[in-house]
Amino acid sequence: MKRRSTFAALVMSTLFAGTAVADDVLDVTRLPNNFPFLDQAGTAATFSTAGFVDLGNAFHVPQGTNGRSCESCHLPHAGWSIRPADVELKFLLTRGTDPIFNLLDADSPTADVSSVPARRSAYSMLRKGLFRRNGNVPATAEYEIIAVDDPLHAGGTLTHFEFFRRPLATANFHIAKNVGWHDQNGDLTGNVHAGLVAQATGNITGGQQGSTPATATVESIAVYEEGLSFAQQFVFGVGPLTACGAQGGPENLSAQPPVAARFDLYDAWIGLVPGTCTTRAADRKRVQIARGQELFNNAGPTGKRCSGCHSAANNGSNVNGTLFDVGASTAALRQPGMPLYTLRNKTTGETRLTTDPGRALKSGRWADVDKFKVPSLRGLAARAPYFHNGTAATLTDVVIHYEQALGFQFKPEERDDLVAFLEAL
Repeated sequence: MKRRSTFAALVMSTLFAGTAVADDVLDVTRLPNNFPFLDQAGTAATFSTAGFVDLGNAFHVPQGTNGRSCESCHLPHAGWSIRPADVELKFLLTRGTDPIFNLLDADSPTADVSSVPARRSAYSMLRKGLFRRNGNVPATAEYEIIAVDDPLHAGGTLTHFEFFRRPLATANFHIAKNVGWHDQNGDLTGNVHAGLVAQATGNITGGQQGSTPATATVESIAVYEEGLSFAQQFVFGVGPLTACGAQGGPENLSAQPPVAARFDLYDAWIGLVPGTCTTRAADRKRVQIARGQELFNNAGPTGKRCSGCHSAANNGSNVNGTLFDVGASTAALRQPGMPLYTLRNKTTGETRLTTDPGRALKSGRWADVDKFKVPSLRGLAARAPYFHNGTAATLTDVVIHYEQALGFQFKPEERDDLVAFLEAL
């Protein structure tokens, strides 16, 4: 039997449920462009420059020894990331033996996984969509770890970080300058292809526990990822996000160049008179989305604007690849089970608490503590929870976080408008 994408097998087994179908028929390798997947706001989809989503690509097929593939943590229907519900379903269907459940991402590298109850406990963070990651304090770091609180025995020490992160979406890389939450696979020069090759190689030799892959294999994965655009295509109560002059959806995104400019996807809906596009109710929702777009683009009463960091036009990543601290790693937002590190500046003696050092893990610079990549905002509704550590369960929570942590000010109706826009991305 051929090795194949588990996602492809799931799609085909669902389509042909109750029907006797030959195995070679189930070995589907293509997903049509713009194939809709349901999410909390409507439907989202992928558009590939190859003309179809190639489920036969090495991205979707195990390359190592433990049954994992890149797809294991980056599902097409979940915005090319993975949601807690997806992980819980894998646990339910396999009693915690799916390849994603590996000690590499258990709460602790020495966890007991000998029984179903033990595995349920051992993978408590993974079941929230959080993967254990790590790294040593750089030899030339401007800081040192002076205290560690590690409730799950993840393995953090005075010289070594262990932390838990959400998987970034492996799409929309045609508008990107770096790869990885703390740019661990790049150098801010904009060579995203090299970063994707490094990421694929590291995943195969690390997460998939394989040998060094052939150059052709990692090249095919990188090229495949570079051709994927994922975005919301349909919103409940509105319909297609290309109606009446709007420019939403993944196909339009695929043609978007990486430039610093405002979002203009829904300019055609600004001031739309209800009833002139479709129904009055749908048009009112369209106007709300357009209002949210302008709230995102423009400075509020405090002078802050979302597009200040999310500067890439119609994508929302940072066009320069700059990393930022948005306050998501603070002790105040620490989730149960997360290690907490006390860092001290070697020069000034200043201390700070963090659950994840961010870019400082790579650079060693004190100024880089808690700085993370600005991800693409397209297809947000498909991949909750949000931030690198999943501390915001909903998009409303994201907006409230920026109000509380960074001083943005929104009236309740403005918050609703902004969320409506984010759901339409």
